[in-house]
This record gives sequence, structure tokens and C-alpha cells, in this order.
Amino acid sequence: LATALSLTAFQTDLLLYAVEPTWVQYGTPAAVLQAAQVVRYREDATPPPNRQSGPTPSIAQIEQTWRLHFHEQFESNYQRWGEGEKRNGMARLTRTIQDGRYVLDLHNHYHEDVFLGGDSNCFAPPIYYMTVWAQMVEGVTDADGYGIFFEEINDECYAFLRIRDRQRRFSVVQTHNGGDNAKVYIRQALAPALRPGERNRLAILALHAEHWFYINDGLVGAYQLPRLPRARLDVAIAAGPQQRVICYFDDFHVYTPPE
Repeated sequence: LATALSLTAFQTDLLLYAVEPTWVQYGTPAAVLQAAQVVRYREDATPPPNRQSGPTPSIAQIEQTWRLHFHEQFESNYQRWGEGEKRNGMARLTRTIQDGRYVLDLHNHYHEDVFLGGDSNCFAPPIYYMTVWAQMVEGVTDADGYGIFFEEINDECYAFLRIRDRQRRFSVVQTHNGGDNAKVYIRQALAPALRPGERNRLAILALHAEHWFYINDGLVGAYQLPRLPRARLDVAIAAGPQQRVICYFDDFHVYTPPE
């Protein structure tokens, strides 16, 4: 049953524990299971925190004066991006580098939206400005799209600047356990500058916990998000239930302040 429902190890143990505590298969402590609350990712479930106020940083000045910390043009895999196929029980993601682009091809076999990252080796500095061009070339539902994983430890611990390409909307969410308790910072806000089906430039400016989010060089939101040590910056793809989505990414930059 757990396999048919594509449950994680934690969810499987929670299900088994509810029926018979001795049936736990994956070693989840009883105290954790007793205190667990399973709330699937919903973008209307959590009130957003207070938005940051104050002067808006100039990204034009940042790009002129900050130093280039990490640059990927996807002409090779010298910087060790994830390649090949990976599966998580809910979906299959194929990752390739071709024609100067990083290509993510996601097949979602699950009954809810699925998000997966490409698995970069770009660790996030305490202060950074990152940009990437992204384009959805296959995807037919309003849930399909792409974005940036930041504060990423793995595919179950990340923050996500999520783009719903067809809807011209974006969200910012964060989870530490695969989405069972996702904190929603921005929920499906309109992004008039977004160009569906075309290349769009996404960017994040982080000054420690303060984050600013940009789409095609326009500021769309700013919030405080908790930082994690050794977290990565990555590209990501989203697919609705039972959907296939293909996205291209290119020209990935990370800038840091001059020393």
C-alpha cells in the first residue's frame, strides 16, 4: 500500500504505527511518530510573515560592482551538475547538458505536484546575488513550471522560488521535510513581466536572512527566510499530477560583494 501511494519512509512508518506500533519498518522513533502532523503542501495553509521594508537594492549596481563567484554556461559539466536519471518513488527526472543548456525532463507519476532540483554543487555564500535564465518548453497544466531551489540541502529540504509559467504567477515556499509542513511566504502572486513559453530571467538577492526576488529584473517580493549552513543554490522543475514537463536553464551566475 505504501508503494502504491508513493509514501516516503517517514509517511510509511506513520501509517504502520497508526495500525500497529510494532509494524514500523524504517526505524522512526515512536516519540516522533506520536507528535507528527501530516499536512501536505498547500499554498493557502500558512499565513505569510511580515514583508521586509526599506530601500530596494539596485541590482544594476550589484552586477557592475560585485565580483563573479560562480558562473555556469553549461558548455560542459566541469562544475559537476547532476546528470542522468533520478527517481524518488513519485517521479522520474532526467538531467542532461546540451547546446549550452541544462535540461530537466520530469515525469510525475504522483497524484500531487512534484518538485525536483538538478543537484548543483554551488554552495550559497552568506551574501549573494544569483541569476539564471529559464524556459518551459513542454508543460500543459497550470501547475507546471520551474524555478530556483535555494537553502537546498536535498530534494526534501529547500526553499523554492516557484514559477507557474502558464499562469504568470510565482510563489516562495520552504520545507525541511519534503513538504509535509511547508511554510508559504508568497502564494501565487501575479508576475506581469513573466513571458509564458519564453526565456525568463530569475534572480535572488540574499543579505544573510533577508531575501529579494526578481523576475525579468523586476522586484516581485522581499522576505526574511532562515538560512541553513552548507545549503546550495540550484535550478528546479515542477510538474502537476501525472504530467511531463521539460525546462531549459542557462547562464547561471552568482555574485558576491567585493572584498
